[in-house]
Amino acid sequence: MSARTLPRYADQTRALLWLQLIINMVGILFLVFMVVNFQSALPDDGGIYMLAVLGGLFLGGVQSAAAAKLFPRGWAAAWILAFNAQVLTIVAVWASWQMLFMIGIGILYTLGMVGWISLNLFRPEVRRYCFSRSADG
Repeated sequence: MSARTLPRYADQTRALLWLQLIINMVGILFLVFMVVNFQSALPDDGGIYMLAVLGGLFLGGVQSAAAAKLFPRGWAAAWILAFNAQVLTIVAVWASWQMLFMIGIGILYTLGMVGWISLNLFRPEVRRYCFSRSADG
């Protein structure tokens, strides 16, 4: 089974999903650094938010990688994984905001990436590519 040719926005989304994986892993490293160095500054209920950030970034990164790997096949599962990764990343950003880790440029960059990927996911070209049957499939 061979991969179909990716339309412009589907290929762009695939590349952005790989980039989001890298950004999420940098976010995890940053979170670990902040917790190790500023553990006493965490709020009392910061543990649950820390787990939400860590889980959202890790699972969002894993799903971004899986979606980017499956995108050239044009499977609907790739679209669903990519969308779920955006939801998990938004949860991680919300939880980091609740932990008072307001690092402006990092959060803005992450939200910009989520917005760009989400916009591409809902473009008709990308939805048609992922949800329509090909002649050879």
